[in-house]
Amino acid sequence: MDRRRVRVLLVEDEEIHRVVARAVLRAAGVEVEEAENGAEAVRRLREHVAGGGGAYDLILTDKQMPIMDGHESGRADVRACMQAARQIRATGVTTPIVAVSSDSLPSAFIAAGANDFAPKPLTKEKLGHILAKFGLA
Repeated sequence: MDRRRVRVLLVEDEEIHRVVARAVLRAAGVEVEEAENGAEAVRRLREHVAGGGGAYDLILTDKQMPIMDGHESGRADVRACMQAARQIRATGVTTPIVAVSSDSLPSAFIAAGANDFAPKPLTKEKLGHILAKFGLA
């Protein structure tokens, strides 16, 4: 039986974190597309839905989305994460969203609409756990 390839949208504004996550995802055989901010992520999601490309299987996002929030305080970051989650959900996408961040407050991410939280950096073990949790392993 052929296994379908898992498709992940990685939303991360820091290049070094994208490089690390991309390497981990590709090593696991995951197809990865990237967005540098929440606005670009929403655009990509809309394009996929409109283009009939199907939804992503998973969205990995950092809490920092500079184009969407423009603030540095923790409260503004949570509001930005909530705004992005609402905009993503408004596209009709029910894809699991996992916040991957160096922030130590996973409850804030869950309250903001993420389905799960993983501390940075993304590792092979953490990715394996995330994929298994959402039935993608």
